[in-house]
Amino acid sequence: MKIAILSDIHDHVWNLKKALHTEALQETEALLFCGDLCAPFVIHLLGEGYAKPIHLVLGNNDGDVAAIIRNAAQYPNMQLHGEYYRDELGGKTIAMNHYPDKARELAESGMYDIVCYGHNHTLNEEKTGPILLLNPGPIMGYHGGRREDVPATFIVLDSGKMQTAVYSV
Repeated sequence: MKIAILSDIHDHVWNLKKALHTEALQETEALLFCGDLCAPFVIHLLGEGYAKPIHLVLGNNDGDVAAIIRNAAQYPNMQLHGEYYRDELGGKTIAMNHYPDKARELAESGMYDIVCYGHNHTLNEEKTGPILLLNPGPIMGYHGGRREDVPATFIVLDSGKMQTAVYSV
């Protein structure tokens, strides 16, 4: 199963639209979003731009959670999971949240095959034992801590092969 993994849109609708229109993303069977949509209207871009299952967790910059929940409810393919997502996709157990430290704890628990996170705007793929720990980098294309542009990236994971491909928009 091919799974798109995105994070940290921060209202950068232009990069999100570019990502959603890539063949690589549209050929996936599910989308995981690791937090920081920011404005509730971004939900509409995701819901209208991707017809397959979308699983989202909240980040630290998703302020109007009530509006995000209302907007997400308009899309039957979209599930908002709060702070944590835990499920099975493509024959693999997957956990997701927004924060690197919490993601590392999930990976070190050994309970999951794949753990996804965002927050630090840093593309990362590593193995913690047999567990794949992934940060797709920011769709926003900016690193706030360093105050510099970074590539706007997302990951496509082939869960059967446990292989990833990084895409820039």
